Amino acid sequence: MAAATTVLISGANRGIGLGLAQAYAALPNHTVVVALRNPSSMPTVKTGEGSKVVVVKLDAGVASDAKTAIDELKSKHGVTKLDIVIANAAIMHDFASLATIPLEDFEQMWRVNTLGSLALFQACVPLMPKGAKFIFMSSGASIIDRIPDKTDAGYGITKSAVNYLARYAHFENPDLVIFSMSPGWVQTEMGDRGARNAGLEHAPTTVDESVSGMIKVIEEATRDKWSGLHARYNGTQSKW
Repeated sequence: MAAATTVLISGANRGIGLGLAQAYAALPNHTVVVALRNPSSMPTVKTGEGSKVVVVKLDAGVASDAKTAIDELKSKHGVTKLDIVIANAAIMHDFASLATIPLEDFEQMWRVNTLGSLALFQACVPLMPKGAKFIFMSSGASIIDRIPDKTDAGYGITKSAVNYLARYAHFENPDLVIFSMSPGWVQTEMGDRGARNAGLEHAPTTVDESVSGMIKVIEEATRDKWSGLHARYNGTQSKW
């Protein structure tokens, strides 16, 4: 049997991260590493034939946690390669204009969303073989070329920085497939909070729709297709 495909997903205990973990774990011959701040909060995930789920502690708001988690992955669980890494962990504080957003809220979002993604990238790259894929989870809020339609600029700035990380890392790492991904406006706690702020009851896209689309994009991604770009879950290219 071929070596298992190893997928690492940060922030995988709820929402999009959990949906991705469930979908990948259901496939045969996959090792799904779920990295999260509180391992005891990870729900039980059903696995396909020959597949397993490995849980490691990783607080995206603590930059040193990423290397510690990868060291544990190697020493305790014997995982020595990562085929797909999805930097999904993120937070969003209450909606606020740039004139009123508490600076400590902005700093915390930057620390988790941007610095945390970079720390994970740095920790994972040594374990990623040629052709492996690193996905920086982005957002429609990251798009600079738009007329602001809600007070999410603080969060959006951190995700714009994530897009920059993906674009730059693509050129620095010619053996890897690296891109940013927008999951759509999804029915998660964060997505529905944004929907209510816009006068809607729920976000328009279900977790299953988003996850199935993202997995298809990731599966089809190559250096020539999507690497260095900003993809959307439905297979279209997003603006920067």
